[in-house]
Amino acid sequence: MPYLKKIEIKGFKTFNLKTTITLPKGLTVITGPNGSGKSNIIDAILFCLGDLSAKRLRAESLPSLIGPRSKSAKVLIQFDNSDQRIPVETTTVTISREMNRKGQSVFRLNGRRISRGNLMEMLSMAGIGHHGHNIVLQGTITRLAEITSNERRRMIEDMIGIAQYDSEKAEAEGKLKAAEIAIKTAMGRISEVQKRVEDLERERNDLLRHRFIQSQIKRLEAIKVSQNILETEEKLKGLRLRVKELEERVEHLRKSREELRAKRREIEAEWRRLRSGEGQTRLLKVQVQIGELKSRLTELTTKINSCKSSLEELKRVRQSSLQQVEAIKREIEEVNLKIREASSRREKIAGEMEAKQREYERLSGELAEIKKNLDKNRERVRRLEKQLSKLDEELVLVRSNHAKSSSTASFYTQRIREIESKRREFSSSLKSLQKSLKELMEVHEEQKKRLKFLQETIERRSRQKDVAEKEIREAGRIAEAAKDAVIEFSAQREVVEKIRAEEEALRSLEEMGELGVIPGIYGRLRRLIKVEKRYEKAVEAAASGWLDSLVVQDFNVAFTCSETLRRLKLGRVKIIPLKGISPTQLEAPPDIEGLAGSVASLIKCPESIRPAVLFVFGDTFLAVDRKAALELSPKGFRVVTVDGELYEAGGGVESGYYRAPIDLSTIVPSEAAVKSLDEAVKALHKHLERRKREIEEMEAEIPELREEAARLTEAMARIEGEIERVNRSIERTEESLKIADENMKRIRSLIEKEKARMEKYKARRAEILSKERSLRREMVELRRKTSLSEIRRLEAQRESLGYDLEDIRRRLSAVEVNLSTFRSKLERVLNPSLRNAEAHLSKVLQQIKSLEEEIESSLKERRLLEEKIRSLEEEKTELQRSLLSTREDAERFTSEIDRIDDELGLLDKEYEQASELLSNARLNLQTLQIRLEDYRRRLEELGYSEPVKVSKERLAEVDSLLRTMRLELDRIGAVNQLADVHYSEQVSRYKELSLRMNELERERMAIIKFIEEIERKKTEAFMKAFKEINERLERYFSRLTDGGRAVLRLENPENPFAGGVDMTVEFKGKPPILISGASSGERSVATVAFLLALQEFTPASFYIFDEIDAHLDPFYVEKLGDFLNDESSNSQFLIITLKPEMINKADKVYGVYMRNGTSHVISTRFKEAS
Repeated sequence: MPYLKKIEIKGFKTFNLKTTITLPKGLTVITGPNGSGKSNIIDAILFCLGDLSAKRLRAESLPSLIGPRSKSAKVLIQFDNSDQRIPVETTTVTISREMNRKGQSVFRLNGRRISRGNLMEMLSMAGIGHHGHNIVLQGTITRLAEITSNERRRMIEDMIGIAQYDSEKAEAEGKLKAAEIAIKTAMGRISEVQKRVEDLERERNDLLRHRFIQSQIKRLEAIKVSQNILETEEKLKGLRLRVKELEERVEHLRKSREELRAKRREIEAEWRRLRSGEGQTRLLKVQVQIGELKSRLTELTTKINSCKSSLEELKRVRQSSLQQVEAIKREIEEVNLKIREASSRREKIAGEMEAKQREYERLSGELAEIKKNLDKNRERVRRLEKQLSKLDEELVLVRSNHAKSSSTASFYTQRIREIESKRREFSSSLKSLQKSLKELMEVHEEQKKRLKFLQETIERRSRQKDVAEKEIREAGRIAEAAKDAVIEFSAQREVVEKIRAEEEALRSLEEMGELGVIPGIYGRLRRLIKVEKRYEKAVEAAASGWLDSLVVQDFNVAFTCSETLRRLKLGRVKIIPLKGISPTQLEAPPDIEGLAGSVASLIKCPESIRPAVLFVFGDTFLAVDRKAALELSPKGFRVVTVDGELYEAGGGVESGYYRAPIDLSTIVPSEAAVKSLDEAVKALHKHLERRKREIEEMEAEIPELREEAARLTEAMARIEGEIERVNRSIERTEESLKIADENMKRIRSLIEKEKARMEKYKARRAEILSKERSLRREMVELRRKTSLSEIRRLEAQRESLGYDLEDIRRRLSAVEVNLSTFRSKLERVLNPSLRNAEAHLSKVLQQIKSLEEEIESSLKERRLLEEKIRSLEEEKTELQRSLLSTREDAERFTSEIDRIDDELGLLDKEYEQASELLSNARLNLQTLQIRLEDYRRRLEELGYSEPVKVSKERLAEVDSLLRTMRLELDRIGAVNQLADVHYSEQVSRYKELSLRMNELERERMAIIKFIEEIERKKTEAFMKAFKEINERLERYFSRLTDGGRAVLRLENPENPFAGGVDMTVEFKGKPPILISGASSGERSVATVAFLLALQEFTPASFYIFDEIDAHLDPFYVEKLGDFLNDESSNSQFLIITLKPEMINKADKVYGVYMRNGTSHVISTRFKEAS
């Protein structure tokens, strides 16, 4: 094993001059006075071996290791490498470390520069390192003597490498945790998929039931349509028979008409043989033309009626066809919408699949690249680790300087915080005082406003009270006057109601006539006649109230009106029936001067109303003056003068001042107005009562307001005193804030200086960290690429993407199936249906247009024929009048022709009726045929080619079954049309997840078994080491104490790592005790024995002990020296001691002394000297 050959120290701590120490393989002792620099030699060895801890090297910072008179510190160590344990092909290996004042170190191996990391790695291969257990520093024994049982157990663990087991266990536990998370995730996904399967199962069941019900509904609808087809066919059969009968009848009528026409032509021919004269010839021609024109007119009328019937039916067919076209268009639009939605979903899913596919290919490429560059990446990781090691050294120095400045700045910052805390307290107090002042001022202002408001309210309430009392007095007088007016108006209304009963009755009957409730009412006589202005008085007087009588058609209407009035209790009216009355007949009056004629002759009216006028005025004459009237009245004549004086037959007279009829409704207020006035009076009384209560409330409120105003005045005085006190507190607080601000300003200046230094260190640290982060990121990425767990993660991710791609493909397939279905329906069903419907509609529209043109042309021709027949009839009448008086034969022939014409007219009417019936029957036949086609088309849409035949009992149940099925469909509601496909997919997914879950469980159990195996190996390794260390401890303790005994005991033998390790010591002649109860010297002896037992467990090429015998008695030092001397034959020992007993045992002794601040070393071979 390699051992130390030489140590060179220059500029390190107190070794300002170059100092060389050669070390033989045996026991070497370094001694000297306290403070001479002995331990600095051990620090130099640690420094050269790469230690970066200033604390472990007993310095404030690494640059402080450099001596005060040196620019740098350099330490060189030479190893004997005869056994080639250090991987360098030389028998002697020299390492060195040189550090400048900036804390920058340079490591060299055999003169060549090398990174610290590479050097540490090479030395570690030989078991050499600055943290090795073979180097025991000063004070270590003292610390080890005081350790607890748990710390002692951890020392054994560190010695035997239990940390490796813990690391493996931690890694395995991490994998176990990841596996458990994966299991939980898988369980969550399984639970989610299971829930989805259950939901889809319900949706699939609903879909299957929905499909079944729809198929049943289609079948039931097919049964109904089939029944409609059968019924329509039956109707068509009967209608065809009816058409046939009508056609036969029309043909028979046509033949009969032709026979009559032939007979007429024969008579006309005979007449022509017998006739003579131009007039008879013309008459015959006219009659022939009339007969032909009437025949043509009949044909046209029949044709027009037939065309109109056909037109109406075609319009109904057009409307039905339009509705059908619109329905198909709507369905096409819905299908197009579904196609667009499905296309959009397909594009979206295709895009998603493309993205997933790209990601899948990317992961596959990345995995391939990682596996390809695995070795190259690992080599790069090693180079990055070396660079990071160098950066760590520089970072330590920067952090040390930054920490010093940070500590100073922290002290100042803490002082600032204390001042700021006080300042915040002052500020808070100031704000609180200012807020209190503001609130007090606001309260004071509010109370001031409140006081002013109260004073104004008191004055306002007093004024309101006076005004209200005055208002009550005035309103009382108004209410009494209004009450008297209501009583007076009510009395007047009662009188007018009695007078207006007749008017209401007449108005009600007129309204009924206008509404058609009682037909045959013409209205009041007054409104049906017109009279010159100068005769109005005479007519009014002569009518004796009959001008307001109701003129009706006959006695039936009059009886209806009287019964209506009686039932509705509307009053009495005068009624004049036009039919059935006997107009008064005037006798011829004597020839008297001053008689103007009858009154009826002065009245203008329609002829239909004339009987009513004669009934009322037919027996009355109009006299110009009173003299003529007085003369006629005694003679039995009824006379009226122009001034309106009425003289009855026999001598009675009605005279006086004439006054035009008065509308009392315009004088007396309406019932609504009287009622409104009465309500206003009542409301006024209520208002008066309310105002009285308000006055009472005011009278009670005013004293309360005065009392509140007095309280406010007192409160305002108290608030003003509080405001003055708060102002004084604010002034004191502002002064304290000013002092705090001055102190803070001074301390902040000091902080800024420290921060400037810190910024400088921080910038350098940031630069180092940035570079380090960059390197670490690269290293993390490279480690990720070289990590098997990362490769497994990427493979799992790629597998998950594969599942997702499969799921997306299934979804895309389902969408494409739906899209294909919609397009097939559009192209094969809806578009052909639309074309057929539009073609049928176009045909119907053409037929309608043709019929309308034919009707228009026929109507025009008919009008011309009617005009021509009218002209010929007039000519015929004129010719007959001139010719029939001269010849009897003409009369006979004419009568015969007229008879034939009458028969022809009857036949024409019958023919017209039969033709119209035939046209209607044919239209009905066409309608039924169209309906039958619709039914058959509907049957085909329902999936049936032939009508479904069922029993009558089954047919009776169809409607109720349809209602039940549709109710069930409504109950089910909307269904997922892809539920069946999705269900199958999710069941397959559930099976896949279940298999994956089983795999994860197996992985988890394997990890648990691996952890248990690690624990078992860890326990076995610990117990094996514990046993060996215990045996060595007992042997070494016995040698050191000349027969003593020391034993290690586990606190928890069942679980060694749950407790500590106690040490029981038994010195010669003393009882056994725990080490914690022994004296300090005894504890030191036991600790040295324990340390030696540990050292032998992990043997090293050399051992360095710094004053491990400091607390030992000379006897134990002698025994320890003997032990080390014996062991030095196999190992190299470098001991720093002050004890002569130990020095006497050394092969070589170095003495260290201090002169002028510099350590000097002298050597001797003690055994040779002695």
